[in-house]
Amino acid sequence: MRKLILPFLLASFVTAGCVGGIRDTTTARTATEILLISTAAERAIAQYDAAALEGKRVFIDEARFDSVDKPYVISALRDHLAGSGVTLVGDKAPISKDKKDGADFVLELRNGALGIWDGDFVLGIPQLPMAAQGSPTIMLPPLYLFRRLSAQGFAKFQFWLYDAANTNFIGRSQDLWGHSYYNQWWWFGVGPFDGSNDIYPEFSVTGTVTGE
Repeated sequence: MRKLILPFLLASFVTAGCVGGIRDTTTARTATEILLISTAAERAIAQYDAAALEGKRVFIDEARFDSVDKPYVISALRDHLAGSGVTLVGDKAPISKDKKDGADFVLELRNGALGIWDGDFVLGIPQLPMAAQGSPTIMLPPLYLFRRLSAQGFAKFQFWLYDAANTNFIGRSQDLWGHSYYNQWWWFGVGPFDGSNDIYPEFSVTGTVTGE
């Protein structure tokens, strides 16, 4: 019996090493997480039609927007508005009379969501305990025929518009949604393989970007 168990255990641990032995990051957040969030944020902002603000002077009120990714979101919004012909006034400081002087409108940001959804689909044998008399219980590693890890980034913003002179409410945008995704696959315990994504570009062997 022991002769049968030993090869099985060795094969199981080798297989498990293919799945779990890869270090994703040495920093607090992975590049994948940051790219999922920043891409979703960019796509949500791109939903905002700023044509009516073309040629106007706009102050961005970010006081009620809270996120660890706030600096990038604000920068992406500034880029979108500037590309739509909007003149930006003021800076990142909380809104005040002297900061919005000269502005026609105040654009206030609301953050409904900005984060990651993770999914894990597995077809195979789950992690199982194995106990032998007089020995501690050992957890056998899972044996996957197929596994898919799916990470998706979601952003939901609203933009409110006020008259800078009298703070009268003018209107707000619809819910602005942004989405991004990144999938990884394992086959027969071997992986991960990049299955599909819309955040990483394709690179040639020389490191040149060949597409998105």
